[in-house]
Amino acid sequence: MSRALYFLIAFFLILVVLVLGLQVGSFESDLGILTEALLHYNPNDTTHFVLVHLRLPRLLLALVVGASLALAGYLMQAMVNNGLADPYLLGTASGASLGAIIVFFGFVPITLAGIYMPPIFALAGAFLVTLVVVMLGYRKRQLIPSQLLLAGIAISALGTSIVGLLTFLSDSESKLRTVIFWSMGSFERASWAMLPYPAVALLLALLLFINYQKHLNILLLGEERAQALGVQVARTRWVILVTVSVVTGFAVATSGPIGFVGLIIPHVTRGLMGTTGRSNLLFCAFVGGFFMLLCDLLSRLLYPPAGLPIGIITSFFGVPFFVYLLLRKNYNFKG
Repeated sequence: MSRALYFLIAFFLILVVLVLGLQVGSFESDLGILTEALLHYNPNDTTHFVLVHLRLPRLLLALVVGASLALAGYLMQAMVNNGLADPYLLGTASGASLGAIIVFFGFVPITLAGIYMPPIFALAGAFLVTLVVVMLGYRKRQLIPSQLLLAGIAISALGTSIVGLLTFLSDSESKLRTVIFWSMGSFERASWAMLPYPAVALLLALLLFINYQKHLNILLLGEERAQALGVQVARTRWVILVTVSVVTGFAVATSGPIGFVGLIIPHVTRGLMGTTGRSNLLFCAFVGGFFMLLCDLLSRLLYPPAGLPIGIITSFFGVPFFVYLLLRKNYNFKG
């Protein structure tokens, strides 16, 4: 099939799951009610309020977070030339989690000057952890991918330990419940005010790396060949690291750390579009958004009305896929 047809199919599937997701909840709504709520919103109608201010922001946030994690995973796998990499290997998720949890536990006001603070602190935590990992990943003024990943694993474990310590010392049952549920991944706290943070980060990342797609493809050939072909490898890696930190930080802050999306979706993208397809990044975002919407829909169908934590659903898909990659024993791309 042509690439354009793949995009049309992905777009159609996203619309179908969006419509189905809007109709699933504590009370069902048909297409007529849904259309009326979207085109002729009545703030005094409870059904309209639930559809427009509760379900729709949740679904759009799932779409954006799924696209963000898939994009970040694609960038990480290209940077280290390894199919087992994902956006959490640099410890970005643990840093973002720590920043957000500091706010949830009340060390910082949840809103300050009208600004919702968890995404801000999550981004700061993601940047700080990534900076530490990058510093540890340098050797002789060169960024060594294998050393970078090992440093990421160690710092991630440290961040997780600090989060566990704060959770253990907390004396508020409501805060503990919020943090524990959030740590497994959830879109329950979705709102229109929260949505712009990850959406803007995703849009800017896509605009940036659509122009960098050729650089990413050349990186798959190896560092020496990439430099010989004129790619500034160090600069490209820095751009990837900063972008992954921002996109992952906002995604984790708004939904919690949801695993395996950044691992699975890049492989699906390359399987359908080829390893060096020019539109891979955009298609990866589409498929990631669809996958997250599907997981959210399944979570609410399996455990209505609130739904299971999203991380549980993605793990059911991700763990078998990870085992398959291990058995295949082919992690590096041929370019």
